[in-house]
Order: sequence, then structure tokens, then C-alpha cells
Amino acid sequence: MKVTIPEITDNELADLLKSSGMTDSEVKSFLRHCENNCCCAEKVRILRKTRKALLDNIHEKQAVLDKIDNLIWNMESGGAP
Repeated sequence: MKVTIPEITDNELADLLKSSGMTDSEVKSFLRHCENNCCCAEKVRILRKTRKALLDNIHEKQAVLDKIDNLIWNMESGGAP
């Protein structure tokens, strides 16, 4: 099964990858892999690694948010200061 995606320019792709946390050199390396427009295993590996890092960051932020929510709840209910 072939997966197709809407056309995306190199600039749009670079912006997306940078916003995901990739460094400029990582983005340039990825774009070099993209020059032939094939969906090769290396590009997918890079994207999965980036996705995992983003998800790990979300989970870390969620844990902090949960602790802050707990602190607020305790303070409002007369618990710990």
C-alpha cells in the first residue's frame, strides 16, 4: 500500500521539522534524504525518532501540569500550602 501526502514545499517541510525540535543540521540532513521524493526507511526512521521525542516531551509537561493541578487543588481545599 502506498501512502500519499499533500504536496509540501521544502520550506514548509523545513519549518515543520524545525518546530518539532530538529536542529538546522538535522533538517538539512533530512532534506538531503528527501531529494528523490521516495519514502525510504531512513526518512521514516528519522520522523519516528522525532515523533517519539515530541511525545516524551508532552508526557513530561503533562506530569508537571498534573502536579501543579494537584497543588492548586490541595491549596483550595485547605491542604498543603
